[in-house]
Amino acid sequence: MNFVAGKIGLTIRFNWKNTDTGWFSAADDLARLVVNLAYNNPNDNFYLIGPNDVNDMPLATRTRLFPNNNVISAYDKKRGFESCIEYFNKYSINIDAGVLAYGSMLLRSIPGKNLLESGQVAKVLERSKTYIAPYTFTLNELNVKWIGICDDPRHLMVSSYDLLNQPIKLLSQINDTVTFKHYLKYMSNDMTETTHNVEYANVEITSVLDEDIELVDDTWKDRKTKIGMALNCASNDETLKGKSSNGCRPRYPILKNWFLDHFDDVSIYGKWPDEIMNSSRSFKGAVKRDTLYQEMFDTKHSLAIPIKEDWATSKYLELLKCGVSPFLHPEYDTQKNTKLDDFYRVQNEEEFIEKLNMSDNEHIDYIRKNQQACLSEDDVSGQKLNDRLYNELGIERNIKNKKRNLWKTSKKASLDFFI
Repeated sequence: MNFVAGKIGLTIRFNWKNTDTGWFSAADDLARLVVNLAYNNPNDNFYLIGPNDVNDMPLATRTRLFPNNNVISAYDKKRGFESCIEYFNKYSINIDAGVLAYGSMLLRSIPGKNLLESGQVAKVLERSKTYIAPYTFTLNELNVKWIGICDDPRHLMVSSYDLLNQPIKLLSQINDTVTFKHYLKYMSNDMTETTHNVEYANVEITSVLDEDIELVDDTWKDRKTKIGMALNCASNDETLKGKSSNGCRPRYPILKNWFLDHFDDVSIYGKWPDEIMNSSRSFKGAVKRDTLYQEMFDTKHSLAIPIKEDWATSKYLELLKCGVSPFLHPEYDTQKNTKLDDFYRVQNEEEFIEKLNMSDNEHIDYIRKNQQACLSEDDVSGQKLNDRLYNELGIERNIKNKKRNLWKTSKKASLDFFI
């Protein structure tokens, strides 16, 4: 089988050590999924149809991640958004299906394919041309069935009008529906609406695929930071008064009510506007991933706050793999889709503080229990997610996944560390 893959709106990067900032990309989890799919489905090929760094990877790293040599870049930056179709035609490659993650999209993406109501050809932004059009154009031209993966509610707010070939299913971190407007054909203002089922599929597991997980032990008692978290602002213009322009609920008021009003020694890592950064010494700013994980492995407890009410995120898994108590804000995973113990579902600040004051031995037992439940072999090996993706696409799959323990996160070894 031949699949197309990628994350719409972003570059897929695998060579994390050579990135400029060392900070996380919203496409990193999709990169892990591609690594996992390619290894556990050795007879299938996965063609990347957007910007990526596969051809720039050191040979040793590429061989380590892709021993089956079945991840190929069909995209050529110099030839632009049409390059993938040119590649498939040149080498007579027939694509069977697609697995694409949703990133940030704009209403019009493909140059020369959109009409304004005035009848003029619409111009598209350079960002759309580079990071969105390769996906929308390629999916339209191939007209194959594909699954959309969405791990951020902001990415379901806008879909490009010129994405004519809509996904057959959206797999996400909530059960919901979403309706997208789109054109019926190029160079026409005739539009329709397609309503999609959004189904919970534990897609947050992509953040820990093939990770070597260590269960906490009594050394947890020696951690120096009682409460910490990694959390970015809801929008770059979020204010101390709780205003945000992108439609998502501001996060600062929650931080203030649950953390800043009760604790003097909380550590908050992430990107925030200067006004908020300067308001408290608790805000530490964005740090490189290796530094962040070192800090989290010295932290006992945290609170997971959703991007949007009711959603789950990957945060609770990131915390569990670091051995941090993953308490959940009341608005987090209200559908109870995750396997996290109800113990961590706190309803108010008072309950949160009360549970923080439990004994270290009790916390260690709860963390170990939930590490085993949420980071099981079938989950971290990608077994469940691989089977779900293939099943949704109507493709038979009878393969037992192998967890490779590619990455190990610890106080001395970051996500970048290959075992």
